[in-house]
Amino acid sequence: MESQRDIKRRMRSIKNTQQITRAMEAVSATKMRRSQEYVLHARPYAEHALKLLSNVSEQVSQKRHLLLRKKTQTNKLCLVVITSDKGLCGGYNNNILKKAHAYIQKHDDIDIITVGKKAKQYFAFRNIPVHYEFTGFGDYIKLEQTLPFAEKIIDIYKNGQYKKIMCAYTNFISTLKQEPVIRQVLPITKTGIEEIVKGIAPQTGRYASSPLVIPSERSESRKEQTSSPYNYEYIFEPSQERVLDELLPLLVKIQIHHMILETNASEHSARMIAMKNASDNAGEILTSLTLFYNKARQSAITNEILEVIASQEALK
Repeated sequence: MESQRDIKRRMRSIKNTQQITRAMEAVSATKMRRSQEYVLHARPYAEHALKLLSNVSEQVSQKRHLLLRKKTQTNKLCLVVITSDKGLCGGYNNNILKKAHAYIQKHDDIDIITVGKKAKQYFAFRNIPVHYEFTGFGDYIKLEQTLPFAEKIIDIYKNGQYKKIMCAYTNFISTLKQEPVIRQVLPITKTGIEEIVKGIAPQTGRYASSPLVIPSERSESRKEQTSSPYNYEYIFEPSQERVLDELLPLLVKIQIHHMILETNASEHSARMIAMKNASDNAGEILTSLTLFYNKARQSAITNEILEVIASQEALK
């Protein structure tokens, strides 16, 4: 049995750990709320931007722009894996890395681009080569911070190296739920846009009350609204090529920026939950140790009383 001094030392150590986890939980809660605000404020803009992208891509031929054109001369893929720079966030990074690793194993000819130190360390430990690395985006991302990364993604696709560029990231659903997903970024397709718009719509909370009509549902909703006489057409001025050169890269940059925003909000939510669980576990261990300490103390007092009684009996 441990001595009372050893038990007290363990209790003191666990109390110190609990104070740290509670402080980290409070910090993560603050960052989570702010990150959620960033995501929720960006969602309407990203939603309508992606709908516009879907409308435009339907109106023009795929051959009109490189970002719409499917590469037929290569079957090589590129996977962008977005994780956090920091740990202590439960299974958040592990979940997305598992999903990305399973996707990589299904494809022979694939290059990897990592965003975040955890993804970089994961593939380095397994001796899996990484094509490009991006780290240090911080807790609160602004569009100008993600532009170099997005421009790099667009450039490598324009160079014709890859048939598709996919992105593995964590979609923020609620504080308690984050979903690892893999979505196509380039070439721009209607199906890929629909999946991203679906992911943007919050499923729970006060922001989930407004209905979201995804691009594929637009035609059906127009059929139902027979009273509406409007039928929209796009006129490109000065030319389709010039408009697409300006519009498509910008919308892809918004799409990538929103993916990183979703990842950030998911990270802080996961870390807050992990720190809360750690604080609760520390409290349970302290309760058990306190009970164990009281039993040890009671046992020691009983032994001392027995020793005194025995010594008195010996004197008689």
